[in-house]
Amino acid sequence: MPTRPGFLSLSAKWTATISIFCATAHADPSVAPVVREEPPVGLKEKPMRYLENARIKLGLNLGAGGAVTYLEDKHHGGGNQINSHDWGRQIQLSYYSGPIPFVGPNGEQPHPAWKNLGWNPIQAGSVGKIPSKTTLFEQGPDFLRVRCIPMQWPLDNVPGDCEFEVTHRFIKDNVILMEARLINARLDKDPHLPAKAQEMPALYTNGPWFRLVTYLGDQPFTGAPPTTIVGKGDGRGWPWARFLATEQWTALVNEKNTGVGIYQPETARFLGGFAGPDATKGTGGPLDSQTGYIAPVAKRILDHNIDWTYRAHIIVGSLEEIRSHATQQPRHPKSWDFASDRHGWHHEHATDGGWPIRGGLDLRFASNPRGILSSEEFFWRAEDSPMLEIDADFEPVDGTGIRRAEVVIQPYGPEDGTDFPLWIEDPSREATEAKRRQFPAANPLVVPFVITAGRQLHHIPLKDVDGYQGGMTQLRLRLPESDGRVRIFRIALKP
Repeated sequence: MPTRPGFLSLSAKWTATISIFCATAHADPSVAPVVREEPPVGLKEKPMRYLENARIKLGLNLGAGGAVTYLEDKHHGGGNQINSHDWGRQIQLSYYSGPIPFVGPNGEQPHPAWKNLGWNPIQAGSVGKIPSKTTLFEQGPDFLRVRCIPMQWPLDNVPGDCEFEVTHRFIKDNVILMEARLINARLDKDPHLPAKAQEMPALYTNGPWFRLVTYLGDQPFTGAPPTTIVGKGDGRGWPWARFLATEQWTALVNEKNTGVGIYQPETARFLGGFAGPDATKGTGGPLDSQTGYIAPVAKRILDHNIDWTYRAHIIVGSLEEIRSHATQQPRHPKSWDFASDRHGWHHEHATDGGWPIRGGLDLRFASNPRGILSSEEFFWRAEDSPMLEIDADFEPVDGTGIRRAEVVIQPYGPEDGTDFPLWIEDPSREATEAKRRQFPAANPLVVPFVITAGRQLHHIPLKDVDGYQGGMTQLRLRLPESDGRVRIFRIALKP
C-alpha cells in the first residue's frame, strides 16, 4: 500500500452515538456496575484510552475510530513509536475490494491519487481529513475493545458500508494479541473477484524506528542470521518492498535494535519499508512525514456480508525478543477444514456459494478459463509433509464421470530470498529483467490426479514427485478442464 498523504485533523464534527463500557476484572455487575457514557464526556478534548502494564503502554484514539496512535516500550524508553502524520497511518485495519474505482453512493469521486485502490475502508479516517466514528468502547484489566464505522480512504467524506471491531489483549508482558474483525453490510453484492491482498494489519512507525528487519531464507527456525531490508544510508525504503518472511515476522527497529514487530500466523508475505529522505532515518515524531511501515498481506475474498476475524501479535522489545516470540509459536502440518470458513483459500475463474460458508467450499467452474483454488503463502519443508489429502465431492456434469485435476506446488526459489523487485537502482526494463534472471522464481510442480464423481478422500503422494524437496511456499488446485461443480470439505498436508 502506498504511504498516505500528509493530513492530520482532529476537528471533524462528532456525530456518532458512543457507548463506553468500563469493565472490572471479572466484569461482574454485582462487584462493580458498568459505567456508560453516551457520548463520552470530553471525548473531543481527551480522546485517548490506554492499556498499560509494567512494560507496554498502548493508546487508542477514539476520535479516530479507535486506531492505535500510541505505543511505548517502557523498558527501552524512547516514547511513542507510532506515526500519525495523516489518518492513513497508525496501527489500524484497512481492507480492499472492488469496484475500481469506487464511487460513493451519491456519486462521490475518489481522490485522483487513490482511485486505483477501489473500495478501501480504513479505521482512522479519510484522505479528506474526516476521522472514522467510534461506536463502542470496552475496557478490562488486560484488554481494550473498540467498534467503529470506518471511512473510505480514497473519498473525502464517505463512511464505509461495514463495521470494524478490534480487541487488543496482553498475552505476554511485551506482546499484544490484536483481533481484527470486519463486519460487511454492502448493498453491492458483486463478489469483485479475484481476491485482493489485505493488510493484516498496517503499522506505521516514527522515523527513529526505520530499520526493516526479518528473516529471508529457506532455513527458518534454525537461528540463521536475519536480513536488514532497509538500513541507514542505503537509499532504500520507498517504494515498499514485498518479501517472503518465512518465520512470519517482521520488525522496525532503531539504531539500538529495539522497536516493534508483527507476527502473523496466517501468512508469510509482507510489505514494508521507509518513506522519506534517507537523511530523515533515525529522526522525527508522530506528526512528521517520514515513517516506517510493516504489513503482513494475504489475499482474501471479501463477500458483501462477510464477518471475518484475523489475529496478529504486536511485539515490542529488542530484535531478539521480537524474533524469539515469533519463532516460539506453535507450528503444525497444515490442515484446512472448510466447514465454516475459507481459511485463506481463494478462487479464480470460479464461483462459490458465498458467505457464510456452510459445510464446505461449494465451487462451480467452467472449462475455459480453467478454475484455480489457491492457499495463502506460508513455508513448509517437503520432507515434513510427504502426503496431501483432499476430501471432496465432484459432481459429474459432462457425463463422463471421470476427469483429471492437478495439484500445483510452488517451491521456494531465489526470488523468495530477496526483496529485489522494488530495489532496482536502474529502473529501466533491461535492469528489471536482469534482476529477474538473477533471482528467478522457482518452477511450480504439477501433480495430476484422477477424480471420479462422488465424495472421496483423495490421497496424493508427494514424496516421489520430482523437485518436491526443501522449502515450499504455496498450494494450488487446478480444477478439471470441463464445466462442473465440486464441494471441498478439507485439504491437509500429512506428516
